[in-house]
Amino acid sequence: MQAIIDKPVVEYLDGRPYRKMSPKAAHAFVQGAFVRLLYRLGSGAGKCLPELHCLLGSVDGTRTVFVPDVAFISNERWDALPRERRQEPPFAPDIAVEIRSPGENARLRRAKVARYLATGAQLVFDVDPKARVIHVHDAGGVRTLAQHDRFSDPRFPWLEFDLAEVFADLDS
Repeated sequence: MQAIIDKPVVEYLDGRPYRKMSPKAAHAFVQGAFVRLLYRLGSGAGKCLPELHCLLGSVDGTRTVFVPDVAFISNERWDALPRERRQEPPFAPDIAVEIRSPGENARLRRAKVARYLATGAQLVFDVDPKARVIHVHDAGGVRTLAQHDRFSDPRFPWLEFDLAEVFADLDS
């Protein structure tokens, strides 16, 4: 039996629509782990929001809207937004988490990472549940971490975690 989906989530890159992949269990497990991590570790530093529509085109003048699997927005940026703009922030989150799904467009994923960084994101986690690695992108480039590694970044001193925590539910 196939799942019934009322409204597919659509993202836009330069006005071109891209339907988000329908998440499966592995995607959901990793997304849940990131929500728990960012919520727990970032409490007091910002807001952790899954599936938030972000109007990146407001920054660069394009018709670009992304819906990161998990977004983290600092309190400073969040509090500066008028309440009516908080439903769809007019910028990239400070931290964007994109979790790979089977069959997704690799070229689109690379374009999304670049656009996140160009419109205000400081970190983009490109998570590959199948390989159990995270490609961490920032303005300086990319570093790849495996499930036995520990993540830390001086820009976010509160954000330190073992990657094994992100992938732990994949074995259940």
